[in-house]
Amino acid sequence: HTHTHAFTHTHSHTRIRTHTHSYTHAFVHTRIRTHIHTYAFAHTHIHTYAFTHTHSHTHTH
Repeated sequence: HTHTHAFTHTHSHTRIRTHTHSYTHAFVHTRIRTHIHTYAFAHTHIHTYAFTHTHSHTHTH
């Protein structure tokens, strides 16, 4: 008489990291002209980790 038990456990983890960098550059000319430049950088990192565990047990009676 043999029994086999198996179960699977899955764990997933998702990490989202967003980094935003912005800087403003301005300079003025002699004839009273103002130039303003704005730069914006956005970085998004998505990390997904998945773990799967499978356990099987066999019992013989």
